[in-house]
Amino acid sequence: MIESMNDEIFEKLEISKAEVATMTKRDMLCPNCNFRISTVFADARGHMQVKCKKCKNEYILNFAYFRTFGHSRDQDFTVYLTKI
Repeated sequence: MIESMNDEIFEKLEISKAEVATMTKRDMLCPNCNFRISTVFADARGHMQVKCKKCKNEYILNFAYFRTFGHSRDQDFTVYLTKI
């Protein structure tokens, strides 16, 4: 049985959606097969563990190593990960 989400969670989701409406986003691609693993927004910080759904490789990503500088806000960026 699926429970409906309460109003507080729905409100937080709507606020989050509004916050990223004008942010730049970057696609993270698997270095092994170039499959899109995830999409991150410009304010992403810290580390993230991801797994490619296509080739099943796992990676740990530090967002500080994959920042981009000097680009227009309207461009999307591609981030390549290294396998651990």
